[in-house]
Amino acid sequence: MKSEPGGQVGRRDILRMTGAGVGVLAASSLLAACSPGPRSDASASGGSASAAADGTDTPIDSLTLALPSSLSSLDVRREAGILNYVVAALVQESLLSVGPTGKLEPGLAESWKQADATTYVYTLRRGAVFSDGSAVTTDDVVASVEAAREKSSSLAYAWANVASVRATGQREITIRLKAADAAFSWTPTPGTLLVSSRAFLTKHKDDVGTPKTLLLGSGPYKVTSFAADDHVQLERNDAWWGDKPVLHSLKLSFVPDAGTRLVAMKSGSVDGALDLASDEARGWESSARVTYTGDRSVVSLAFDTARAPFDDIHVRRAFAYAADRSGMVSGILHGKAEVASTLVSPQMWGDLLGSDEVKAGYAELPSFDFSLTRAKSELAKSAHADGFTVELTYPNSGPQLGKGALALADSLKDLGITLTVKEVTLEQWIADLVPGKKPLQFLWYFPVTGDPSELTDAYLKSSASATNLAHYRNTAVDKALTAAKGETDEATRGRQLLSAVRSSAAELPYLPLWWAQTATALSDDLVLEEPGAFTFVGPWATRLRRTT
Repeated sequence: MKSEPGGQVGRRDILRMTGAGVGVLAASSLLAACSPGPRSDASASGGSASAAADGTDTPIDSLTLALPSSLSSLDVRREAGILNYVVAALVQESLLSVGPTGKLEPGLAESWKQADATTYVYTLRRGAVFSDGSAVTTDDVVASVEAAREKSSSLAYAWANVASVRATGQREITIRLKAADAAFSWTPTPGTLLVSSRAFLTKHKDDVGTPKTLLLGSGPYKVTSFAADDHVQLERNDAWWGDKPVLHSLKLSFVPDAGTRLVAMKSGSVDGALDLASDEARGWESSARVTYTGDRSVVSLAFDTARAPFDDIHVRRAFAYAADRSGMVSGILHGKAEVASTLVSPQMWGDLLGSDEVKAGYAELPSFDFSLTRAKSELAKSAHADGFTVELTYPNSGPQLGKGALALADSLKDLGITLTVKEVTLEQWIADLVPGKKPLQFLWYFPVTGDPSELTDAYLKSSASATNLAHYRNTAVDKALTAAKGETDEATRGRQLLSAVRSSAAELPYLPLWWAQTATALSDDLVLEEPGAFTFVGPWATRLRRTT
């Protein structure tokens, strides 16, 4: 869809749009792994485990779930989109996993310790094997880290501070950093490390994740077929070290059209769809069990502060006042989101700062409440008082972003600014999401850790050249983020990170729009145990149960 502002659809009309014509797979949970562990009687988010009590161990022969976009690769080093992780995280594991509530848990490493400020030691669990029957060794983990660190890898940024990765025992791996980094403990988790065998990586090298080569991992499932424009087929890996999943066969079908997805559900062609946009999910509530969970994700505009017109703070403020974010949350997202004041959602500070301190800190952030009068005043102070034209693209898997962009475009036309809104494929959007590519971009981010530095270091630090979409530079912010890296006291570190958030907020390198919720729709006889911000990462399909 390409839409020019000023047409037949106005901002308020866009904010009222509802229905089943739009959908998205939006899951931070797709980027973090869940340790299988024992099943509990209550989910981490107030959940659904008890709903499956009568059918917990009932075998499920096969299920088909719909995804809203196709994939060109299953290898997250080559294509690190959220849909790539939903497959890869079922097949491959990392040294550590992230539990449903965002806590670090064992993965391929049964234990780990930080020997000193720059040294981390991991002990591999016994009995872990890849789906081809070969044992998981320390050399395989070293090879997987080396692959993640390659220049061509989309994960290389996370390993830039690593000095060495070596096997220091039959089941021991030691990672040494160049400098202390308090957030490194999250790096050997599925968001930035997925383990395969050295033999597989060496033999296939540039072909990993293709329809011909597929993936090799030690997780609960293995890929048996992959058609880039149609589906991924997975079968249970009975050699997995964890509890054997009740689901044997899983087909993930790529169904880009939201209406077609719903028709498929009503006809019984699919058993559900993962992580729907809230407006689409409303159309599923009469046909499926729909669960909403906060996913800590953020939708934001990223302004390139090194390029005109967004090098002008008054232009950025004009956009901020012209964005009716409360209207977007209520009209587009039906209240299944929260207006965002910064990139980091309040829930991500739990291990560092108390809720009262976080609340007080966020209360100091500028609000930029919707006001066309103030927007016009800011633009009049800029070097672009007569307006300009700029393009904003959004991925076809995120139609709610497109609706938000159209609402903003309708407001901006009153300022003489023409915002051209264009839909592109998810693959194209990901390819374009690099600093310097476009002066205005959507940042749609799903945290893979429970640590706020995941966002602050990537998007606010001036040295983060691969991820800092705004080309943002602020000495005070850099100083606070650098200090936080070497800080061992959690509360002090939290205050340093919060200081960086506060210092950057008034300068508006990014305009946060909303923190989202995710919806999952399943047939009435199915339940996904332990729904939460990190549920869908790692072996999420092992949590599927029959209710009777």
